[in-house]
Amino acid sequence: MTNSSYFIASLLFLASCSSGGGSSWEKSIYLDHAASWGIDDDALIEFLKVSRLHGNSSGINPHAKRLKKLEEQSARVIANKIHADHSDQIHFTNGATTANNIAILGVAYKNPKCHLITSKIEHKSVLNVFKHLESLGYRVTYLNVDNHGVVDLNQLRNSICSDTKLISIQMFNSEIGTLQDIEMIGKIAKEHGVSFHTDAAQSFCKYDINVKDMNIDLLTISGHKIGAPKGIGALYVRNIRKLQPLMFGSGDLLFPGTKPMPLICAFTKAVENFKLSRERINSNFYILIRELLKIENVYVNSSTPSNIVSVSLGGVLLSDILEQMKDYSFSAGCSCLGQNRSDVIAAIDPSDKLPPCTIRISFSDRTNKGQLIDFAKKLKSVVEQLRKEKSIGKGCESTDVKQKDLQKSLDNIQKLLGKKDRVMNGISNKDRYSEFLAKHQFQPILPTVM
Repeated sequence: MTNSSYFIASLLFLASCSSGGGSSWEKSIYLDHAASWGIDDDALIEFLKVSRLHGNSSGINPHAKRLKKLEEQSARVIANKIHADHSDQIHFTNGATTANNIAILGVAYKNPKCHLITSKIEHKSVLNVFKHLESLGYRVTYLNVDNHGVVDLNQLRNSICSDTKLISIQMFNSEIGTLQDIEMIGKIAKEHGVSFHTDAAQSFCKYDINVKDMNIDLLTISGHKIGAPKGIGALYVRNIRKLQPLMFGSGDLLFPGTKPMPLICAFTKAVENFKLSRERINSNFYILIRELLKIENVYVNSSTPSNIVSVSLGGVLLSDILEQMKDYSFSAGCSCLGQNRSDVIAAIDPSDKLPPCTIRISFSDRTNKGQLIDFAKKLKSVVEQLRKEKSIGKGCESTDVKQKDLQKSLDNIQKLLGKKDRVMNGISNKDRYSEFLAKHQFQPILPTVM
Protein backbone atom coordinates (compact mmCIF):
# COMPACT_ATOMS: atom_id res chain seq x y z
CA MET A 1 0.00 0.00 0.00
CA THR A 2 1.35 3.43 -0.94
CA ASN A 3 1.71 6.19 1.62
CA SER A 4 -1.22 8.03 0.04
CA SER A 5 -3.47 4.95 0.10
CA TYR A 6 -2.45 4.22 3.68
CA PHE A 7 -3.28 7.81 4.67
CA ILE A 8 -6.72 7.62 3.10
CA ALA A 9 -7.50 4.22 4.54
CA SER A 10 -6.44 5.43 7.98
CA LEU A 11 -8.70 8.47 7.77
CA LEU A 12 -11.64 6.35 6.72
CA PHE A 13 -10.99 3.99 9.59
CA LEU A 14 -10.76 6.84 12.09
CA ALA A 15 -13.96 8.36 10.72
CA SER A 16 -15.79 5.08 11.15
CA CYS A 17 -14.60 4.82 14.76
CA SER A 18 -15.23 8.42 15.79
CA SER A 19 -18.89 8.08 16.71
CA GLY A 20 -18.25 7.25 20.34
CA GLY A 21 -20.52 4.21 20.56
CA GLY A 22 -23.93 4.04 22.10
CA SER A 23 -25.14 7.53 21.16
CA SER A 24 -28.88 7.86 20.55
CA TRP A 25 -28.38 9.04 16.97
CA GLU A 26 -26.40 5.87 16.21
CA LYS A 27 -29.37 3.71 17.20
CA SER A 28 -31.85 5.84 15.27
CA ILE A 29 -33.11 4.59 11.88
CA TYR A 30 -32.39 7.30 9.30
CA LEU A 31 -35.52 8.42 7.43
CA ASP A 32 -34.47 11.97 6.58
CA HIS A 33 -32.80 11.61 3.17
CA ALA A 34 -34.44 14.79 1.85
CA ALA A 35 -32.44 16.70 4.46
CA SER A 36 -29.17 15.07 3.44
CA TRP A 37 -28.26 11.91 1.56
CA GLY A 38 -25.60 9.55 2.89
CA ILE A 39 -22.12 10.39 1.60
CA ASP A 40 -20.81 8.25 -1.25
CA ASP A 41 -17.65 6.29 -0.36
CA ASP A 42 -15.88 7.19 -3.59
CA ALA A 43 -16.80 10.85 -3.10
CA LEU A 44 -15.26 10.80 0.36
CA ILE A 45 -12.08 9.18 -0.95
CA GLU A 46 -11.93 11.74 -3.75
CA PHE A 47 -12.26 14.53 -1.21
CA LEU A 48 -9.37 13.14 0.82
CA LYS A 49 -7.17 12.61 -2.24
CA VAL A 50 -7.65 16.12 -3.62
CA SER A 51 -7.22 17.63 -0.16
CA ARG A 52 -3.59 16.55 -0.31
CA LEU A 53 -2.90 18.42 -3.55
CA HIS A 54 -0.99 21.69 -3.27
CA GLY A 55 -1.98 24.83 -5.10
CA ASN A 56 -4.85 27.16 -5.91
CA SER A 57 -6.86 26.70 -9.10
CA SER A 58 -6.76 30.43 -9.80
CA GLY A 59 -2.95 30.48 -9.96
CA ILE A 60 -0.59 30.12 -12.95
CA ASN A 61 2.01 27.60 -11.70
CA PRO A 62 1.99 23.85 -12.54
CA HIS A 63 0.20 22.89 -9.31
CA ALA A 64 -2.48 25.52 -9.96
CA LYS A 65 -2.95 24.37 -13.54
CA ARG A 66 -3.50 20.82 -12.37
CA LEU A 67 -6.28 21.98 -10.03
CA LYS A 68 -7.76 24.22 -12.73
CA LYS A 69 -7.98 21.22 -15.03
CA LEU A 70 -9.84 19.29 -12.33
CA GLU A 71 -12.22 22.22 -11.89
CA GLU A 72 -12.96 22.36 -15.63
CA GLN A 73 -13.48 18.60 -15.77
CA SER A 74 -15.91 18.80 -12.86
CA ALA A 75 -17.89 21.60 -14.47
CA ARG A 76 -18.05 19.61 -17.69
CA VAL A 77 -19.50 16.56 -15.88
CA ILE A 78 -22.28 18.65 -14.32
CA ALA A 79 -22.95 20.55 -17.54
CA ASN A 80 -23.37 17.26 -19.40
CA LYS A 81 -25.70 15.97 -16.70
CA ILE A 82 -28.18 18.81 -17.29
CA HIS A 83 -27.50 19.13 -21.05
CA ALA A 84 -25.99 22.60 -20.76
CA ASP A 85 -24.10 24.00 -23.76
CA HIS A 86 -20.86 24.94 -22.00
CA SER A 87 -19.01 24.03 -18.81
CA ASP A 88 -18.43 27.73 -18.10
CA GLN A 89 -22.19 28.02 -17.45
CA ILE A 90 -21.60 26.08 -14.22
CA HIS A 91 -20.69 28.25 -11.21
CA PHE A 92 -19.72 26.35 -8.06
CA THR A 93 -21.04 27.72 -4.77
CA ASN A 94 -21.03 26.57 -1.16
CA GLY A 95 -24.56 25.22 -1.44
CA ALA A 96 -28.07 25.62 -2.82
CA THR A 97 -29.01 28.51 -0.53
CA THR A 98 -26.18 30.63 -1.91
CA ALA A 99 -27.03 29.62 -5.47
CA ASN A 100 -30.66 30.63 -4.99
CA ASN A 101 -29.63 33.99 -3.57
CA ILE A 102 -27.19 34.68 -6.41
CA ALA A 103 -29.79 33.79 -9.05
CA ILE A 104 -32.73 35.76 -7.67
CA LEU A 105 -30.88 38.80 -6.35
CA GLY A 106 -28.70 38.85 -9.46
CA VAL A 107 -31.70 39.25 -11.76
CA ALA A 108 -33.49 41.63 -9.42
CA TYR A 109 -30.54 43.99 -8.92
CA LYS A 110 -29.96 44.02 -12.66
CA ASN A 111 -33.55 45.25 -13.07
CA PRO A 112 -34.34 47.68 -10.21
CA LYS A 113 -37.93 47.65 -8.88
CA CYS A 114 -39.04 45.08 -11.46
CA HIS A 115 -41.86 42.53 -11.07
CA LEU A 116 -41.00 38.99 -9.95
CA ILE A 117 -43.00 35.76 -9.72
CA THR A 118 -42.60 32.77 -7.42
CA SER A 119 -44.87 30.26 -5.66
CA LYS A 120 -46.12 30.02 -2.11
CA ILE A 121 -44.36 26.68 -1.49
CA GLU A 122 -40.75 27.56 -2.24
CA HIS A 123 -37.81 26.79 0.03
CA LYS A 124 -36.99 29.44 2.63
CA SER A 125 -33.83 30.35 0.71
CA VAL A 126 -36.15 31.50 -2.08
CA LEU A 127 -39.15 32.88 -0.20
CA ASN A 128 -37.06 34.95 2.21
CA VAL A 129 -35.14 36.49 -0.69
CA PHE A 130 -38.38 37.63 -2.31
CA LYS A 131 -39.65 39.00 0.99
CA HIS A 132 -36.42 40.99 1.27
CA LEU A 133 -36.87 42.32 -2.26
CA GLU A 134 -40.42 43.40 -1.42
CA SER A 135 -39.00 45.52 1.40
CA LEU A 136 -36.81 47.23 -1.21
CA GLY A 137 -39.78 48.15 -3.39
CA TYR A 138 -39.93 45.19 -5.78
CA ARG A 139 -43.33 43.77 -6.68
CA VAL A 140 -43.67 40.03 -6.12
CA THR A 141 -46.52 37.71 -7.12
CA TYR A 142 -46.80 34.53 -5.05
CA LEU A 143 -48.60 31.89 -7.10
CA ASN A 144 -51.27 29.74 -5.49
CA VAL A 145 -51.11 25.95 -5.53
CA ASP A 146 -53.81 23.29 -5.30
CA ASN A 147 -54.12 20.90 -2.37
CA HIS A 148 -51.40 18.73 -3.91
CA GLY A 149 -48.96 21.64 -4.22
CA VAL A 150 -49.25 22.06 -8.00
CA VAL A 151 -48.75 25.63 -9.23
CA ASP A 152 -51.68 27.39 -10.90
CA LEU A 153 -50.41 27.87 -14.47
CA ASN A 154 -53.33 30.09 -15.44
CA GLN A 155 -52.45 32.45 -12.61
CA LEU A 156 -48.85 32.35 -13.80
CA ARG A 157 -49.83 33.40 -17.33
CA ASN A 158 -52.13 36.15 -16.07
CA SER A 159 -49.51 37.48 -13.63
CA ILE A 160 -46.85 38.20 -16.24
CA CYS A 161 -46.64 41.87 -17.16
CA SER A 162 -44.34 44.14 -19.16
CA ASP A 163 -41.75 44.50 -16.39
CA THR A 164 -41.74 40.88 -15.16
CA LYS A 165 -38.09 39.79 -15.19
CA LEU A 166 -37.98 36.50 -13.29
CA ILE A 167 -40.09 33.41 -12.58
CA SER A 168 -38.70 31.16 -9.82
CA ILE A 169 -40.46 27.82 -9.24
CA GLN A 170 -39.00 24.84 -7.38
CA MET A 171 -38.82 21.66 -9.48
CA PHE A 172 -39.52 19.14 -6.70
CA ASN A 173 -40.87 20.23 -3.35
CA SER A 174 -38.75 19.12 -0.42
CA GLU A 175 -41.63 18.98 2.06
CA ILE A 176 -44.47 17.15 0.30
CA GLY A 177 -42.75 15.80 -2.83
CA THR A 178 -44.66 17.69 -5.52
CA LEU A 179 -43.24 17.68 -9.05
CA GLN A 180 -44.03 20.79 -11.05
CA ASP A 181 -44.56 20.96 -14.81
CA ILE A 182 -41.20 22.62 -15.31
CA GLU A 183 -41.23 22.22 -19.07
CA MET A 184 -44.55 24.07 -19.35
CA ILE A 185 -43.44 26.79 -16.93
CA GLY A 186 -40.25 27.22 -18.95
CA LYS A 187 -42.28 27.45 -22.14
CA ILE A 188 -44.50 30.16 -20.66
CA ALA A 189 -41.45 32.08 -19.45
CA LYS A 190 -39.77 31.89 -22.86
CA GLU A 191 -42.93 33.02 -24.68
CA HIS A 192 -42.96 36.18 -22.58
CA GLY A 193 -39.21 36.78 -22.59
CA VAL A 194 -38.91 36.25 -18.83
CA SER A 195 -35.92 34.55 -17.17
CA PHE A 196 -36.80 31.25 -15.52
CA HIS A 197 -35.07 29.96 -12.38
CA THR A 198 -35.76 26.61 -10.73
CA ASP A 199 -34.45 25.30 -7.44
CA ALA A 200 -33.50 21.72 -8.33
CA ALA A 201 -31.63 20.90 -5.13
CA GLN A 202 -33.94 17.94 -4.44
CA SER A 203 -34.32 16.75 -8.03
CA PHE A 204 -30.82 16.96 -9.52
CA CYS A 205 -29.67 13.47 -10.57
CA LYS A 206 -32.98 12.00 -9.36
CA TYR A 207 -35.01 13.21 -12.33
CA ASP A 208 -34.02 13.95 -15.90
CA ILE A 209 -33.14 17.62 -16.37
CA ASN A 210 -32.55 19.23 -19.76
CA VAL A 211 -32.06 22.96 -19.35
CA LYS A 212 -32.50 23.52 -23.09
CA ASP A 213 -35.71 21.54 -23.57
CA MET A 214 -37.14 22.94 -20.33
CA ASN A 215 -36.09 26.52 -21.18
CA ILE A 216 -34.35 26.90 -17.82
CA ASP A 217 -32.15 29.99 -17.55
CA LEU A 218 -30.97 29.48 -13.96
CA LEU A 219 -30.75 26.14 -12.14
CA THR A 220 -29.78 25.56 -8.50
CA ILE A 221 -28.22 22.23 -7.51
CA SER A 222 -26.86 20.81 -4.26
CA GLY A 223 -24.14 18.26 -3.53
CA HIS A 224 -25.13 16.70 -0.21
CA LYS A 225 -28.57 15.71 -1.55
CA ILE A 226 -26.89 13.11 -3.78
CA GLY A 227 -23.94 11.82 -1.75
CA ALA A 228 -21.38 14.62 -1.85
CA PRO A 229 -19.99 16.25 1.32
CA LYS A 230 -21.94 19.16 2.74
CA GLY A 231 -20.80 22.61 1.67
CA ILE A 232 -20.84 22.36 -2.12
CA GLY A 233 -23.44 23.26 -4.74
CA ALA A 234 -23.66 24.97 -8.09
CA LEU A 235 -25.68 27.39 -10.17
CA TYR A 236 -26.25 26.93 -13.89
CA VAL A 237 -26.48 30.29 -15.67
CA ARG A 238 -27.49 30.39 -19.32
CA ASN A 239 -26.47 34.03 -19.81
CA ILE A 240 -24.33 35.62 -17.12
CA ARG A 241 -24.91 39.10 -18.56
CA LYS A 242 -28.47 39.00 -17.21
CA LEU A 243 -27.22 38.89 -13.61
CA GLN A 244 -25.77 41.61 -11.42
CA PRO A 245 -22.81 40.21 -9.42
CA LEU A 246 -23.36 40.34 -5.67
CA MET A 247 -19.81 39.64 -4.48
CA PHE A 248 -16.45 40.86 -5.67
CA GLY A 249 -13.01 39.34 -5.73
CA SER A 250 -10.88 37.22 -8.04
CA GLY A 251 -11.93 34.25 -10.09
CA ASP A 252 -15.59 33.41 -10.69
CA LEU A 253 -17.68 36.51 -11.39
CA LEU A 254 -20.70 35.26 -9.42
CA PHE A 255 -18.98 33.41 -6.57
CA PRO A 256 -15.41 34.67 -6.34
CA GLY A 257 -12.64 33.32 -4.15
CA THR A 258 -10.47 30.24 -3.82
CA LYS A 259 -12.29 27.21 -5.15
CA PRO A 260 -12.78 24.33 -2.67
CA MET A 261 -11.38 21.76 -5.07
CA PRO A 262 -11.71 18.76 -2.68
CA LEU A 263 -15.44 19.47 -2.37
CA ILE A 264 -15.86 20.13 -6.08
CA CYS A 265 -14.14 16.89 -7.07
CA ALA A 266 -16.11 14.93 -4.47
CA PHE A 267 -19.29 16.51 -5.85
CA THR A 268 -18.36 15.35 -9.34
CA LYS A 269 -17.68 11.82 -8.14
CA ALA A 270 -21.08 11.75 -6.42
CA VAL A 271 -22.75 12.88 -9.66
CA GLU A 272 -20.98 10.15 -11.61
CA ASN A 273 -21.90 7.46 -9.08
CA PHE A 274 -25.44 8.44 -8.18
CA LYS A 275 -28.03 5.88 -9.23
CA LEU A 276 -31.55 5.51 -7.96
CA SER A 277 -34.07 2.74 -8.51
CA ARG A 278 -37.49 4.24 -9.27
CA GLU A 279 -39.05 0.80 -8.78
CA ARG A 280 -37.74 0.57 -5.22
CA ILE A 281 -38.65 4.17 -4.45
CA ASN A 282 -42.22 3.55 -5.64
CA SER A 283 -42.32 0.31 -3.67
CA ASN A 284 -41.21 2.06 -0.48
CA PHE A 285 -43.72 4.86 -1.08
CA TYR A 286 -46.71 2.52 -1.41
CA ILE A 287 -45.63 0.39 1.53
CA LEU A 288 -45.34 3.41 3.80
CA ILE A 289 -48.60 4.99 2.63
CA ARG A 290 -50.48 1.72 3.16
CA GLU A 291 -49.21 1.44 6.72
CA LEU A 292 -49.72 5.10 7.65
CA LEU A 293 -53.34 4.98 6.53
CA LYS A 294 -53.97 2.51 9.34
CA ILE A 295 -53.70 5.45 11.77
CA GLU A 296 -57.00 7.17 12.51
CA ASN A 297 -57.34 10.87 11.71
CA VAL A 298 -54.31 11.01 9.42
CA TYR A 299 -54.05 13.03 6.22
CA VAL A 300 -51.48 12.18 3.55
CA ASN A 301 -50.13 15.37 1.94
CA SER A 302 -47.92 13.64 -0.63
CA SER A 303 -49.80 12.71 -3.79
CA THR A 304 -47.30 11.21 -6.21
CA PRO A 305 -44.83 8.37 -5.64
CA SER A 306 -41.45 9.73 -4.58
CA ASN A 307 -38.99 9.35 -1.72
CA ILE A 308 -40.91 11.92 0.36
CA VAL A 309 -44.07 11.25 2.37
CA SER A 310 -45.73 14.02 4.37
CA VAL A 311 -48.59 13.34 6.76
CA SER A 312 -50.62 15.45 9.18
CA LEU A 313 -51.82 13.82 12.39
CA GLY A 314 -54.85 14.96 14.39
CA GLY A 315 -55.10 14.99 18.16
CA VAL A 316 -51.38 15.03 18.96
CA LEU A 317 -48.58 17.53 19.40
CA LEU A 318 -45.50 17.38 17.20
CA SER A 319 -43.21 17.83 20.20
CA ASP A 320 -44.69 14.71 21.80
CA ILE A 321 -44.31 12.70 18.59
CA LEU A 322 -40.64 13.67 18.30
CA GLU A 323 -40.03 12.81 21.94
CA GLN A 324 -41.63 9.38 21.64
CA MET A 325 -40.14 8.48 18.23
CA LYS A 326 -36.44 8.90 19.01
CA ASP A 327 -35.66 5.53 17.46
CA TYR A 328 -36.19 7.17 14.07
CA SER A 329 -34.71 10.26 12.45
CA PHE A 330 -37.32 12.12 10.38
CA SER A 331 -38.34 15.75 9.97
CA ALA A 332 -40.96 18.05 11.34
CA GLY A 333 -43.17 19.09 8.45
CA CYS A 334 -43.90 22.45 10.03
CA SER A 335 -42.07 25.04 12.10
CA CYS A 336 -41.87 25.68 15.83
CA LEU A 337 -42.79 22.15 16.90
CA GLY A 338 -46.32 22.35 15.59
CA GLN A 339 -47.23 25.77 16.91
CA ASN A 340 -47.10 27.32 13.44
CA ARG A 341 -47.75 25.78 10.06
CA SER A 342 -45.10 25.78 7.38
CA ASP A 343 -45.53 27.89 4.25
CA VAL A 344 -46.13 24.71 2.24
CA ILE A 345 -48.89 23.36 4.48
CA ALA A 346 -50.51 26.80 4.66
CA ALA A 347 -50.51 27.01 0.86
CA ILE A 348 -52.09 23.59 0.25
CA ASP A 349 -54.55 24.10 3.12
CA PRO A 350 -55.65 27.77 2.97
CA SER A 351 -58.83 27.04 4.98
CA ASP A 352 -56.76 25.71 7.89
CA LYS A 353 -58.52 22.35 8.00
CA LEU A 354 -55.49 20.10 8.41
CA PRO A 355 -54.25 19.03 11.85
CA PRO A 356 -51.28 21.16 12.94
CA CYS A 357 -48.94 18.20 13.55
CA THR A 358 -47.15 17.41 10.28
CA ILE A 359 -44.15 15.14 9.79
CA ARG A 360 -42.02 14.28 6.76
CA ILE A 361 -40.50 10.87 6.16
CA SER A 362 -37.91 10.68 3.37
CA PHE A 363 -36.10 7.52 2.37
CA SER A 364 -33.71 6.17 -0.24
CA ASP A 365 -33.98 3.19 -2.55
CA ARG A 366 -31.75 1.37 -0.07
CA THR A 367 -34.11 1.87 2.84
CA ASN A 368 -35.36 -1.46 4.09
CA LYS A 369 -39.12 -1.83 3.64
CA GLY A 370 -39.24 -3.51 7.04
CA GLN A 371 -37.90 -0.30 8.59
CA LEU A 372 -40.75 1.67 7.01
CA ILE A 373 -43.36 -0.80 8.21
CA ASP A 374 -41.90 -0.79 11.73
CA PHE A 375 -41.83 3.03 11.71
CA ALA A 376 -45.50 3.25 10.75
CA LYS A 377 -46.49 0.68 13.38
CA LYS A 378 -44.51 2.50 16.06
CA LEU A 379 -46.04 5.83 15.01
CA LYS A 380 -49.54 4.34 15.17
CA SER A 381 -48.89 3.01 18.66
CA VAL A 382 -47.42 6.32 19.85
CA VAL A 383 -50.27 8.37 18.39
CA GLU A 384 -52.93 6.16 19.95
CA GLN A 385 -51.22 6.25 23.33
CA LEU A 386 -50.78 10.03 23.25
CA ARG A 387 -54.42 10.52 22.37
CA LYS A 388 -55.42 8.45 25.37
CA GLU A 389 -53.04 10.15 27.78
CA LYS A 390 -53.31 13.81 26.83
CA SER A 391 -55.99 16.37 26.26
CA ILE A 392 -54.69 18.63 23.56
CA GLY A 393 -55.08 22.34 24.30
CA LYS A 394 -56.78 25.01 22.25
CA GLY A 395 -55.07 25.68 18.95
CA CYS A 396 -53.43 22.25 18.88
CA GLU A 397 -56.37 20.02 17.96
CA SER A 398 -57.92 19.36 14.58
CA THR A 399 -61.31 20.94 15.38
CA ASP A 400 -61.65 22.40 11.89
CA VAL A 401 -61.03 19.17 10.01
CA LYS A 402 -64.04 17.90 8.13
CA GLN A 403 -63.87 14.43 9.61
CA LYS A 404 -66.48 12.84 7.39
CA ASP A 405 -64.92 14.06 4.14
CA LEU A 406 -61.43 13.17 5.32
CA GLN A 407 -62.46 9.70 6.43
CA LYS A 408 -64.25 9.11 3.15
CA SER A 409 -61.07 9.97 1.22
CA LEU A 410 -58.98 7.73 3.45
CA ASP A 411 -61.44 4.88 3.08
CA ASN A 412 -61.24 5.19 -0.69
CA ILE A 413 -57.45 5.08 -0.60
CA GLN A 414 -57.44 2.15 1.80
CA LYS A 415 -59.72 0.18 -0.51
CA LEU A 416 -57.25 0.75 -3.31
CA LEU A 417 -54.16 0.07 -1.28
CA GLY A 418 -55.60 -2.86 0.63
CA LYS A 419 -55.70 -5.16 -2.38
CA LYS A 420 -52.51 -7.12 -2.94
CA ASP A 421 -50.52 -6.48 -6.05
CA ARG A 422 -49.20 -9.68 -7.65
CA VAL A 423 -46.19 -7.87 -9.06
CA MET A 424 -45.14 -6.01 -5.91
CA ASN A 425 -45.74 -8.76 -3.32
CA GLY A 426 -48.53 -7.26 -1.26
CA ILE A 427 -47.91 -3.63 -2.14
CA SER A 428 -50.85 -1.54 -3.33
CA ASN A 429 -52.12 -1.77 -6.88
CA LYS A 430 -50.29 1.10 -8.53
CA ASP A 431 -52.60 1.44 -11.50
CA ARG A 432 -55.72 1.78 -9.37
CA TYR A 433 -53.97 4.17 -7.02
CA SER A 434 -52.99 6.29 -10.02
CA GLU A 435 -56.64 6.29 -11.11
CA PHE A 436 -57.57 7.63 -7.68
CA LEU A 437 -55.02 10.42 -7.97
CA ALA A 438 -56.25 11.25 -11.47
CA LYS A 439 -59.81 11.45 -10.16
CA HIS A 440 -58.58 14.07 -7.71
CA GLN A 441 -57.04 16.05 -10.57
CA PHE A 442 -53.38 15.22 -9.99
CA GLN A 443 -50.94 13.50 -12.30
CA PRO A 444 -47.16 13.13 -12.02
CA ILE A 445 -45.64 15.63 -14.44
CA LEU A 446 -41.93 14.99 -14.92
CA PRO A 447 -40.44 11.71 -16.16
CA THR A 448 -40.52 8.96 -13.56
CA VAL A 449 -37.13 7.57 -14.58
CA MET A 450 -34.48 8.01 -11.87
